[in-house]
Amino acid sequence: MKTLSNILFVFMLSFLSLGHLSAQDDSLNKQIWRSIGGQGKWDSLQYLAFSAKGNTVTEELSNEERKFLFNRTTGECRFDGFSGSDQVTYLFNFKGSSTDKLFIAGNLSTDGQEIKKSIKNQLFADLNLLLLPTLIEQRSVQVKNQEERFIGGQKLTVASITSSGPILGSKLDGLIYIDQNTGEITRYEYTDKTEKISYEVSKYKEIGDGIRLPSLFSAASNDKRTCVFSSISSFVQVEQKKFKEL
Repeated sequence: MKTLSNILFVFMLSFLSLGHLSAQDDSLNKQIWRSIGGQGKWDSLQYLAFSAKGNTVTEELSNEERKFLFNRTTGECRFDGFSGSDQVTYLFNFKGSSTDKLFIAGNLSTDGQEIKKSIKNQLFADLNLLLLPTLIEQRSVQVKNQEERFIGGQKLTVASITSSGPILGSKLDGLIYIDQNTGEITRYEYTDKTEKISYEVSKYKEIGDGIRLPSLFSAASNDKRTCVFSSISSFVQVEQKKFKEL
C-alpha cells in the first residue's frame, strides 16, 4: 500500500506541475498537443471529472459506472462507484497523507484498506488511457517516429512511446498510431504482463476551455478491456463539500 501511494504521489506531482515538463520539442509532440487543444490550456486545467465503465482491473470494484473528481492543485480526490451491490465513496488526497474517508453503503468505514488500494489501482488504469495524449509531457517519456502507414484511408504516423520509469504505476513501452491530419491518437498497442493489448482510440470529446480528450478505447481481442468514458469535464470551481462529505 505504501509503495502504491508513493508511486501515485510521484505521478501526481508531475501531473500537477504547471510548467512544461517535456524536454522534447519535435513536430510529433506539437501535433499531438494541438489535437487536444494545446499544452498551455492543459497546464491551466484545475478540476477534472470523468465517468467510466469497463476495463475494471480489480475484483473489489463492480463493473458499474465509476466516477472520479479531483483538484490537481490541492490533490483532493473523490471516487464514487460500487463494490458488489454496495455504493462506495472514497475521499482522499493524492498529494500527501492527509486524512481520508471511505463510505460503504452510506456508512463511514474504519478499515477497507483493500478497497482503497483497488480504487487507486483503478485510477491508474483509467488515467493511463484517458490522459494518453498528455503523457508526452513527462520528462521520462520519449515518443519517436518509426514509420508511416495507410490504414483505412488514413495516413498514420506509427511512433514508439517509452518511459525510463513508472508512469501511472507502470513503465510505458508500446506503439501509438497518430492521424497525420488531426494529430489524434487512433490506436494504442502495448503488452500488459503477458497479454498484448490493442486499443482502437476514438471519440475525442470537448471537456471545456477548448481541451479535448479521447473517450472510447475499444479492445477487439478482449472486450473486458474496452473502456468507455461516458463523460469528461473540466471545471474552474467545485464546491469543497464534494471532497469532504458524502
